[in-house]
Amino acid sequence: MYKYLLCWRYLRTRYIALASIISVMLGVATMIVVNSVMAGFSTMMQERLHGTLSDIIIESFSLNGFDNPDEVMAAIQEAVGDRVDAMAPSLQLFGYAMIPVGGGEHLTREVQIIGVRPEDRAKVGDFAQYLIHQPRPGQDEPPKAEPTFHVPDEYRLNTYAGQVYQQTDPDDPFADILRQDMESLVPADGMILGYAIGTVHRPETGEDMFIAPQGSKVILHFPSAGRTPEAKTGEFTVVSYFKSGMSEYDSMQVYVPIDRIQFLRGQDGFVNQIQVKAKPGTDLDTLARDIRLAMEGKWPTRFLVSTWEQKQGPLLAAVQVEQNILNILLFFIIAVAGFGILGIFSMIVVEKTRDIGILKALGASDSGVRGIFLGYGLTLGMVGSLVGMTGGLLFVKYINEIEKGLSAITGRKVFDDSIYYFPEIPTLVEPLTVAWIVIGALVIAVAASVWPAQRASRMHPVKALRYE
Repeated sequence: MYKYLLCWRYLRTRYIALASIISVMLGVATMIVVNSVMAGFSTMMQERLHGTLSDIIIESFSLNGFDNPDEVMAAIQEAVGDRVDAMAPSLQLFGYAMIPVGGGEHLTREVQIIGVRPEDRAKVGDFAQYLIHQPRPGQDEPPKAEPTFHVPDEYRLNTYAGQVYQQTDPDDPFADILRQDMESLVPADGMILGYAIGTVHRPETGEDMFIAPQGSKVILHFPSAGRTPEAKTGEFTVVSYFKSGMSEYDSMQVYVPIDRIQFLRGQDGFVNQIQVKAKPGTDLDTLARDIRLAMEGKWPTRFLVSTWEQKQGPLLAAVQVEQNILNILLFFIIAVAGFGILGIFSMIVVEKTRDIGILKALGASDSGVRGIFLGYGLTLGMVGSLVGMTGGLLFVKYINEIEKGLSAITGRKVFDDSIYYFPEIPTLVEPLTVAWIVIGALVIAVAASVWPAQRASRMHPVKALRYE
């Protein structure tokens, strides 16, 4: 019982121990906050990566693709049909987009052109979730867009015929003739444009300016199929935008009707990719392996089968390595607290040498004296860990409010959502990670008190009483 009483007395009266508690508290709180934010960013990034890609991606080795997508999908259905929820063919290639900016000038951007059927593409991923329209004046958030390439009538009125049509009485029979002429002059093919391609961010206002507003006519240049590719051109009307929050996609991808891009390339019916959505609970690695075996059995060395994680493996691995390195660096903060406990306890042992001698003279055992210092270290670790855990979790809970306060004080945004495309700082508290951080802090606190405790337990009572 005396061990607990002495631990409590030292905790209340030895204010120098407060430095150790603060060190442990700051280390635990910092690790919880950093891990929660990193986990939030990582989870959000994985969700968006997975949303832009389906569960399984089947690609042809040749960029020209293959002309039997129905046969390939039938083979997949036959091999693993009970584990497949939906499939969607697509045609992907690289090209250039020429965006009109006025005065006859065009802004040229390198793009990844993806030919899809929007209704099919929406079934194999979160494609529809990231489609938005250009916000109208007074709107805070851009409205969601439907996964379609339909060109509304108001986006066709960009020619002289369209202007005349707008000024014509709808009941006038001549209006129908003008409308037909207008539609023959203006292509009806819609395009879903990557958000970062069609906008420019203005740092001074914090807003995005649309350089390719809805209704704009964007010209695409891309290679034809065959051994000697030729330059092909097509004009498309911007009907909505794709905003996933991943700059890799938002600044590169444009979606167009697959049948239109096939016709322009002279490849009717050709695709070079099939995206597969698995049913919930399906092991993707096993499914990809089974599809790969089925493909190799019928078309050897023709297809590459991968999961979305394998497709984005280097990026996901880089995020994980970064998180691990941060954890190692931040754990040094708690290690510093451990050395502080070691120094403080060593000083207490020297200062309390006579008291230790009296305790041992009164019958305290070596294990009892050792237990005093070990219990004191455990108590410091527990107090620091619990306070740090509470503070860290509260910081994570109100991190966006804290960010707004710091932004108001400093006069500049601490978290610029225009860079990350996140409306707020994403966080994810993982209970297992919090538990390991707290346990690690306790282990360090106790380990730092082992050597002073061992030194105190080995003191001879007579020599300790003679100590000056």
